[in-house]
Amino acid sequence: MIALLALVCAAPPLSAAQQSRATPVVEVVRTHADAVVAIAATHVVTESQSMFDVFEVPRAVERSTIGSGSVIHEAGYVLTNAHVVAQASELSVVLRGGRELPAHVVAAMPAEDLAVVKADLPRGVKLQAVTLGDTDDLLVGETVVAIGAPVGLQNTVTAGIVSALDREISPRRGVAFKGLIQTDAAINPGNSGGPLFNVVGQQIGVTTAIRGDAQNVGFAIPSGKVRAMLPKLLSVESRGRARLGLMLGRERDAGVLVERVDGGSPAHKAGLEAGMVLVEVGGADTPSLADALVELLEQPTGRPFTVRAVLPEGTVDSFSVTIDEPPPPDGRALARRHLGLDVGDLDPTAATRLGLRAGAGVVVKDVERGGPAARVGLASGDLITRIGPYGVRRVSDLGVLENVGVGAEVGVRVVRIGKSRVWQTEVVLLAR
Repeated sequence: MIALLALVCAAPPLSAAQQSRATPVVEVVRTHADAVVAIAATHVVTESQSMFDVFEVPRAVERSTIGSGSVIHEAGYVLTNAHVVAQASELSVVLRGGRELPAHVVAAMPAEDLAVVKADLPRGVKLQAVTLGDTDDLLVGETVVAIGAPVGLQNTVTAGIVSALDREISPRRGVAFKGLIQTDAAINPGNSGGPLFNVVGQQIGVTTAIRGDAQNVGFAIPSGKVRAMLPKLLSVESRGRARLGLMLGRERDAGVLVERVDGGSPAHKAGLEAGMVLVEVGGADTPSLADALVELLEQPTGRPFTVRAVLPEGTVDSFSVTIDEPPPPDGRALARRHLGLDVGDLDPTAATRLGLRAGAGVVVKDVERGGPAARVGLASGDLITRIGPYGVRRVSDLGVLENVGVGAEVGVRVVRIGKSRVWQTEVVLLAR
């Protein structure tokens, strides 16, 4: 088994005196805190003569902790809030113990306030992951534990109870989150995206909001809602044109239920059917939904891999599956056609001058006068970091615009680096 290396901190054994005082809350922290991370953003301030020229030499690089997250798969996949990653021009995941790893957004769903971030791990290294619990049987009054980085203080632990269930809040006009867990465990800015555990160490919520006009009135997205959204957040189809046609559902025994197989898809051609239970992908066991989704997501396109599944009658069979990916569309041409933008990759030289990583986003080179992008104020030098729910790291990622219809609303996350500050905003363009 591959060791977790020094990226996590093993809990030291307890003395006899400590053992006598170790409560369930203490055990949750000792055994699961390594699966909790802080999420940091990098902001760059430049000495630019032109307010929006991103290619000037930076004056300062500022890092700040903006939220928390939980590792949902050992390969570095981190669950957090969409509003946490929306604040970041460039992301890092900070492990317990202080090790900082570059990271990028895999997918974000602002309407659900959920996102998945992928940390870039050294080769052969795995992280400790949480176990998502079942929230169908939560008890009002049961003990819960929140771990996160409030106001940047990483590995902060608070405890409380489930104060109420099925709450609804509206953090801003036109936005409503329903079915939330209310807790009196202290939650503060920086806790957002972090886990809420029950006393057996299962993550039962994602802390998401507080009532600013009250004390100890916090809210968390139930893990049941997270399970329902994971197939979209970790979809093979989120890689652009990759196509599998397989929808997974709840965990069953040692595998994950196949809920739907699209007709004519690679999964259908391989012989997979709804009602089967996936137990292995590419030689790796898939006991949890996150395991199955990540193993599928990391399979190469155009190369067959083996899937093992339990059939409805109880027998186990193997299937050879090949993820289909037609030649990628011209992302630059799509951006020009639908959005009125000329774009390019953020090359390593420019990225270094900014203190950023190559692949931090796509650079806007020119904006067509009167086009969709110009009408919402985009300008040369802006960085595009997300289209809809999907992170954008290079021009080829703009292939997600391929199926955009005329008049469709396209959400674009934009970072603008000015003379003395960084602006980040979400704009909605009407595609043409």
